[in-house]
Amino acid sequence: MKQQKFVFSKSIAFRWIISYAIIMLIPLIVSAVVYTQTKKVVEYEIQRASGAMLKQVKYMVDSEINQAEKLAMLLSIHNDVNSFLNMNPDSEQQGSFQIFKTQQELSKYKSANNFIKGIYLYSGRLGTMLTDETYTDSALFYEMNRQSFNVSQQEWQQILDTPMIQSGKLRPFIQFKRVGNTVLLIKPLSNIKEKDTTRGVLFIALNSNTVQKMLANVDWVNNGDVYIVDQANQIMFQNNKIESPPIFSFVETDNKEADSSFLTIAGTENMVSFIGSDTSDWKYVSVFPSNTFWEKAREIRNLNLLGLLVCFLIGGVVIYYVARRNYNPVRELVNVFSYPKQERSMWRADEFSFIRENALATIRERDDMSSREYKQLRVLQAYYLTRLLKGQAEEGLSAQEAAGRYQLNWSTEHFAVLLFDIQPDEASATSMNLSHFIVTNIMLDVAQEFHSLSFTDMDGMLAAVINIQPERISVWKEDMEQALVKTLEFTDQRYRLQIVMAGSEHEVGVAGIHHAYLQALEAQEYRLFSEENVSIWYGDIEPLEAEYYLSINDELAFINMIKTGDLEKATEKVDEILNQVFSSQSSIEMLKCAMIDLASSMMKSVPLEAQHAQIWEESRPMKRLLACTTRGEFRQELLQILQMVCHKINEKLSLLSNTGIGEQVAEYVEKNFDDINLSVSMIGAEFGITPQYVSRLFKEQMELGLHDFISQTRTSKAKLLLQQGASIEETSSKAGFSSSSAFIRVFKKYEGITPGKYKNLQ
Repeated sequence: MKQQKFVFSKSIAFRWIISYAIIMLIPLIVSAVVYTQTKKVVEYEIQRASGAMLKQVKYMVDSEINQAEKLAMLLSIHNDVNSFLNMNPDSEQQGSFQIFKTQQELSKYKSANNFIKGIYLYSGRLGTMLTDETYTDSALFYEMNRQSFNVSQQEWQQILDTPMIQSGKLRPFIQFKRVGNTVLLIKPLSNIKEKDTTRGVLFIALNSNTVQKMLANVDWVNNGDVYIVDQANQIMFQNNKIESPPIFSFVETDNKEADSSFLTIAGTENMVSFIGSDTSDWKYVSVFPSNTFWEKAREIRNLNLLGLLVCFLIGGVVIYYVARRNYNPVRELVNVFSYPKQERSMWRADEFSFIRENALATIRERDDMSSREYKQLRVLQAYYLTRLLKGQAEEGLSAQEAAGRYQLNWSTEHFAVLLFDIQPDEASATSMNLSHFIVTNIMLDVAQEFHSLSFTDMDGMLAAVINIQPERISVWKEDMEQALVKTLEFTDQRYRLQIVMAGSEHEVGVAGIHHAYLQALEAQEYRLFSEENVSIWYGDIEPLEAEYYLSINDELAFINMIKTGDLEKATEKVDEILNQVFSSQSSIEMLKCAMIDLASSMMKSVPLEAQHAQIWEESRPMKRLLACTTRGEFRQELLQILQMVCHKINEKLSLLSNTGIGEQVAEYVEKNFDDINLSVSMIGAEFGITPQYVSRLFKEQMELGLHDFISQTRTSKAKLLLQQGASIEETSSKAGFSSSSAFIRVFKKYEGITPGKYKNLQ
């Protein structure tokens, strides 16, 4: 057999070679990853060691600082200290012993703590400084400690005299400040009665030598530099005497309590770490050179590069051999597919694309055939179910025979029918077809455990034929209600569908499906008519023997209410009758008959002349009433008829009560005929009734149209003016006409001649 020839723009063999070559990059990537991870491990170890060291330093120094702060608090409330601060120049001489006693207390506290270099107590009233060794004025004290403090006398005095409140802010409760080579704990002592006034200042000088010894006993400290800085990055303590220490501005970024970073200082890369103090605003900073940690990492990198070179040499040979060997089965598979002669030697992307294209075409062809068969089967099933529901099924056909012919899952001769009224929520965009599809699949899923369901569309509703299992005949309704509840739970959460079910009773045989459908249809019609938005079974609506509810006494009472025009009481009577009618299980025909009879009673109360009125002919109340299908529609139409009837009766009653209104209107026209705005509408507004009604009342009582009466009155007044010699324009204005032309037209209509001729005749 001659093989077909195919040409590929990018052969799979070429792709394999490229892919294998890419695989060779994996060792390089792995080596880079290993080197990167090694670097991260080394950096992590450096950071961990630096952090552990700083935590150790922080623990030791913070504990000492805490002790110093406690001592400051203790001295601030000490009786001897307060006695000294309360002295004034007059009582200083008498308090010499008290000063000596206070000095002894300070000396005792200093000797008990080697972290404290000295304790100084400044009295603002005396301007003197009491220490654990001496008692002198502040100026002499400054001269004695000038070299240690290394600040000007003015700056020193400013520290002593700083008020408790500066720029509206309270002075810090306890403050640490480096003064020259000495770190001082400064605690202002306020007046008890005047807390914003400084009585004195307590200074505790911290021993830097003690801190040096602490740092020397910590691991790793000798390999780098350790600094203790305050909030302004001023160095408080350090382990090495460096003239130009590095700047640690990075410790202020993002207000972090701890951080680590690699920084280049004086051309050397260093690991710089810091951690915040728990007792003060200090930070502990360490600086370690990172060169000593990278030696092992560089050795690992060199070993990786050597291994990569060996991998490339061996891998090149293996790639060529494996690619050729793996390509032979692919070529054989390509030659399996057969194409017409005109399609041979065609270009394809690669062998796999060629194979995939042909395989997918075969699968699509198979799936299309299966889909067409399934759709045809669904159409046949739906058509057969529709014929069954309409009573057009083949006679003598058993359920098993129908199931075998139309592939229905029927195994018994027991059937029932359900009708589903599905209404999507207003906010939902679910179409009716999609709603039917969703409910069908969910009901099949939840109900197939007990019974077999077959669905079809019937006049816009979803109909289901249930094949009931014999062992569950007694509980099949409960099964369907439970399945509907589960369906509602699922659809309400996702699709917001409102589903109401109407079901038939149990029927036997295929022929009974039509009877079941008629029962379900009647149950659905009853549910819609009574406006009950709940699922209903045909067995629940079988009509009982009930008497006719609209009795003669009720009808006479109702007619009397209408004849009196009492719309409110008549409406209450309508609702009472409706409740009586719908509270029984009467048939739908009986309910409709009661509604029509109720409307007929209203019609009997309408005046004879109103029954032939145009508005009554246009509204056609009885025709609209017969078109109603629900209780709500019946009530709405009945109330509209009732309103029209009461309106007509009230008009008649009002007409009878307004006998003298014609004379009142005539008198009003006589007084206001000269008003150009006089009209039927103006008269109606004056008397508080509609223009049509006032015109109608006037005509009935005066036997003359109101518009004609106004025109005749003005014409009569104009004749008198013309007889007195007034001009046509003057007469027109005084008689209430809008213009001379209107005056001439109206005058000629009622007098037969123009105003000019009438004036000449006079």
